[in-house]
Amino acid sequence: MYVLDNQDSVSIIAILMILLIEPNKGIRKRLCDLLSRERILAIGSYPETLEMIAKFKNRINIIIASIRMFKDILLRGTLFRLCQKLYIEIPPILVLYRKGDEKIKEEFEKNKVHCSIIKFDGEDTSFPERYIMAIRELYPEVIADINKATEMWLKGEESETPKDHRKWLEEEGFLEAIENLKIGKLTRDVEQIIPLMKKMLSEEKKGPKEKKQKKKQEADYKRMYLELKRKHDELLKYVKELVDLSK
Repeated sequence: MYVLDNQDSVSIIAILMILLIEPNKGIRKRLCDLLSRERILAIGSYPETLEMIAKFKNRINIIIASIRMFKDILLRGTLFRLCQKLYIEIPPILVLYRKGDEKIKEEFEKNKVHCSIIKFDGEDTSFPERYIMAIRELYPEVIADINKATEMWLKGEESETPKDHRKWLEEEGFLEAIENLKIGKLTRDVEQIIPLMKKMLSEEKKGPKEKKQKKKQEADYKRMYLELKRKHDELLKYVKELVDLSK
């Protein structure tokens, strides 16, 4: 499969066959994975669509687009005027709608928009077969294996399990950065104060001669305790913000 963007080499352009227009990068990848042996130009915006049509002209055999993107294309009208100006034959169009797009789908059907429409559902195990069959009706030469596509689709679902945010932070080096900043400083402070607290407890057993010194130390410990509590509260606030950002 060739998944290219508009920065790829012109020498590869001649072999392109499918134009996929989908703003969501994750969905775009899953759709490409279903046609692992095909040549696909996957893009995510309207300007890219105009650029790719102008650049590749009649080398595109089918356009696959999200229903919202295709509605935007229809409303603007620029794409079809561009095709007329460049004498480009508009290829067959397959439109994918998702939950929440039903009204747009009804509008298309009511206005008899010239395209095929199927529902995209990331949790539907039958989607790969429906998707490939819909493409095959418009583009019979498509190279596809339904069994392999279904297998890839199921793997995609498994990969969507909840992420371990701590592992991600470790991999990206954020935990190390945090250690060097707030949490790291607090850890060093705690490591310094804990031995002093242990010493204070051991001095409870000492005689009256050391009471004066003990009072002074207690005052120091109280000051250190208040400082530690302040830093502890600061850490809790910081961690809460970090958790909220990772959701």
